[in-house]
Amino acid sequence: MRIKIKETPITDFAHDLEQLSHIQNRFCNLLDLDFNITSQLEKQAKRRPSIKKPGIRVNVKLSDIIPDLTIEHYQKIIIEYIQGIGWDDLQYIGFIQKSDVEVEIDIIFNRIISPDKTISLRCLGANWQQYQIIRDSYSNILQSLSPNSLCLMNAR
Repeated sequence: MRIKIKETPITDFAHDLEQLSHIQNRFCNLLDLDFNITSQLEKQAKRRPSIKKPGIRVNVKLSDIIPDLTIEHYQKIIIEYIQGIGWDDLQYIGFIQKSDVEVEIDIIFNRIISPDKTISLRCLGANWQQYQIIRDSYSNILQSLSPNSLCLMNAR
């Protein structure tokens, strides 16, 4: 499996969410997916109006993946990733897009935690531990699958 992680600051939640709005497979820790997601993120960001880049976009690309796992498996990998990097207390929404060649996951984080706490932009840039979290989660999922389910997935 090949992994590529790219982290970038964002200034406008609406712009980034508009780019990703066509993706059907979503997961998040926001209150209500049917509610206006942008307004939920912006409401939290207004706690620190002086911050010009209130969000972080994380793009994770997984390629050379065998077998073809379900969306739920990829969601589990990313939730374990978010917990592993310690950002599970942030507002976020994620999008999972599968193709024949790769799985691409985008996560929009609100880096404003409270009026006096934020995630520093200096921490951007994936390190080896972040890659290892994804590898370990992927390995655990593969080990949990029975040999019969692997054969059925490969036969598709």
